[in-house]
Order: sequence, then structure tokens, then C-alpha cells
Amino acid sequence: MQKNPITQILVCGFVALICLVFLINAWSLPPGTFEPLGSGPVPLVTAAIVIICCLVIIIGQARILFRGGQIERQFRMEFMTRSPYGPLVTLGLTVVYVTALDLKVASFGIITCVFLTILISALENFRLKSLLPAFIVAVIVSFGVEYMFTNVFVVDLPA
Repeated sequence: MQKNPITQILVCGFVALICLVFLINAWSLPPGTFEPLGSGPVPLVTAAIVIICCLVIIIGQARILFRGGQIERQFRMEFMTRSPYGPLVTLGLTVVYVTALDLKVASFGIITCVFLTILISALENFRLKSLLPAFIVAVIVSFGVEYMFTNVFVVDLPA
């Protein structure tokens, strides 16, 4: 797999900024009345974990980028020969996924399973041999997350 440090730094920086907005907004959430965790701790902890992970990746990739001293060459390699279809499919699919959750088209587990199956397959260039593993991972993750949030954390999910 080809390393793309500039892209990783930019994407992780963008994700960290979004999580920072969530972190700031989550401070004002009131404590829960029915849920054991409440509404505040889940987004606070999740945003903090994602920010920490992004910072680790940014620091590691920046060290690789500056150690080689080939920033200009790396920039050309990353942005001159890459296809935009992967990010565009991911963006479009995510918009469809969030819209389906908002419209309550089906249960969280089913919508998430379809989303993950298509997304993983897209990341594998829709190769036929990747469809079954993508589906297996999607089933385990989507219904596992649905079970964990509804039965362990007692949090209502969309649909």
C-alpha cells in the first residue's frame, strides 16, 4: 500500500477540527436522566479519542515527510496521479447513509450493514472476491454496534 503522508496529515487535521467542534459543543450537554452514561460523556470521550488518534498519525506522518526532505516530490506524487473517485464515492455514500438514517428507511443495523458493505467494496475497487469478507465485516460491526448501544449503553439509535 502506497503511503501518502500529505493526504494523511490533511485528512487527519480536518477530522480533528471537526471533532474539536463536537468536543466544544458536548461540554454544554446536560447530564442524562434515563441513560446511565448520559448524553455528554459519549461524544466527549469519542471526540477526544479521535483527536488523539489523529494527532498521533499527524506527528508520525510529519516526521516521515520532513525526515526525507522531499516534500515537493511527495506533493507531486500524491496529487498528480491520483483518481478522485474513491473520496467522491465515500462522500456520496456517507450523505446517502445519513439521509437514510434520518428518514428512518430501515433499522440502524440494516442501514449500517448496507453502507459498510458498499463502502468496503468500494475501497477494494468492487472486486468480487472482496464482497463476502466485506459483507461479513459489515454484519458483525453493524449489528454488534446496534446491540452494544441499545442493550449495554442503553442509548437510542436512529430508526
